[in-house]
Amino acid sequence: MAQESLHIEPGLKWYAIRIKVNRERDVEKHLRDLRLEVFQPWMRARRRIGSKFNWVQVPLFPGYLFCQLDMVLSGKAARYTPGVKDFLVFGSRLAEVGEEIIAALRERCPNGVAQVDTVRAKPGDTVRINEGPFSGLEAIFEQKLKGSERVAVLLEILGRQTRIVLPSETIARI
Repeated sequence: MAQESLHIEPGLKWYAIRIKVNRERDVEKHLRDLRLEVFQPWMRARRRIGSKFNWVQVPLFPGYLFCQLDMVLSGKAARYTPGVKDFLVFGSRLAEVGEEIIAALRERCPNGVAQVDTVRAKPGDTVRINEGPFSGLEAIFEQKLKGSERVAVLLEILGRQTRIVLPSETIARI
């Protein structure tokens, strides 16, 4: 990005910054060291680590983070932070992110972690189990269990419906 050709307005504004893969935490630390406000929303996801599936935090917007700065005063320092690729631009304008968007994201991300509801099924929906000993079988969705990332489904075993509790990401609505 050639900053000389971009239209830059003075003042404290939020911008989306493109960053290198897996450098989110490094870039966030460097920008905070420059005394800039940074917002990097995360979400929980299950990843295979060795032979197990574990919960890890991954960026909600991979390859991007939000930074509030005055481009005239701090733009160059932020741009040349290790791990930063570029600022997001549309044509010849830097893409500003509205304060209301950042506020809405922060509201949905207590402690910086998004509360993402992965269960799209309603009670009574038919779902397919995708992992574990019941993988490939169909079941009836009963409910999402409060305070956890698990669901209850009804699986027909030996002619009876049996209630089984599973991690929510192991089912998919049919």
